[in-house]
Amino acid sequence: MKYRGYFYKQIEVKDYRDRKAIMYKCSDEALLEHVETSSFTKFTEKRMHEAIDDYVDNVDHYKKLKVLTYEATKEFLKHTL
Repeated sequence: MKYRGYFYKQIEVKDYRDRKAIMYKCSDEALLEHVETSSFTKFTEKRMHEAIDDYVDNVDHYKKLKVLTYEATKEFLKHTL
C-alpha cells in the first residue's frame, strides 16, 4: 500500500487471547530518516495516513528534535561516564 509516496503494509497480529486482528505497519526508510524509529504500527488505515501526514508535514520539527535528542544524549553520557 502507498500513501503520499510512502509504503506501508497490512499485517495480521494476535492479541493476548490469541484473537486475530489487522494492523498497518510502516517501515519506509525515506519517511523515517528524521526520527529515531525504524517502523511503527497503527490500528487503522486512517490512523496510518494521519501518522504519515504528521511526519511529512512536520519534517522540520522532527529534524530539530533529532538534533536535540542527540545533544541531550551526548550531555547525559558526558556526566554519567
